[in-house]
Amino acid sequence: MLDADKTVEFDTIVEILNKCFGKNYKGFQRAFIVLDNKGTAFWSPKFGFNKKETRWKNKLEDDGNTIIEEDSDGKIGLSDIVNCNIRVTFTCLNGKYRFLGVYKFDEKNSEPNSRIFRRIYKVIDLAPYSLEKEMSNLTIEIQEAKKIPVEVLRRQAEEESRSQADRRSYEGMVYIRNSKVAAYTKVRAAGICQLCGQPAPFNDKDGEPFLENHHLVWLSRGGTDTIDNTVALCPNCHRKMHILDLQEDVDKLIRIAKGLD
Repeated sequence: MLDADKTVEFDTIVEILNKCFGKNYKGFQRAFIVLDNKGTAFWSPKFGFNKKETRWKNKLEDDGNTIIEEDSDGKIGLSDIVNCNIRVTFTCLNGKYRFLGVYKFDEKNSEPNSRIFRRIYKVIDLAPYSLEKEMSNLTIEIQEAKKIPVEVLRRQAEEESRSQADRRSYEGMVYIRNSKVAAYTKVRAAGICQLCGQPAPFNDKDGEPFLENHHLVWLSRGGTDTIDNTVALCPNCHRKMHILDLQEDVDKLIRIAKGLD
């Protein structure tokens, strides 16, 4: 979480993007980059004006709630702002970057050569960006784990099962699963839903049967991320378990997970 009222400093733009927004840049110093497909961008405008350094002339109002962006070349326009009107904004002061807030484009009061941004948030939750990176990494790890011989994978999954799920607290509780346990659970199912007994409804982009891992005792209820608490289900049965959670289905899946059926 970033708070404009708290002094958290970063040395470079790369550090901000990697630590706060789940990027993996080796080198990057651009002052503007799109963060998602929802119209949000990272922005680090230079305030004041030096024609030798930039054509942009930006002004931050004294209360910090308004930024006025001008183009000294008169080419700024308004059309390019439509798909990126929310800006997570940082300023550089004495060589250190600090979070200013989240600003939104004020279309009503802006002019073609003078765009106005109003601060709408002084605090931003970084969990969505961090979680997206975590889940992307997990997907890659699962695909790699599936390449391991099944007996080796089973032993590794059993070893990993001895530890609890890794819980990382953001605004709420987010659970990051173990890739070996997840991979072995799907390999064990062999493309068949372990509740309805039907083949996976489709293959994923890698040509693998699409099944979803389900924890019999949910992690949110204190369940463990272990191979005897995890099964592979088709999306329909997975949704059924989370909506109905019928005891007869739970009992059936427990026997399957423990290798009793």
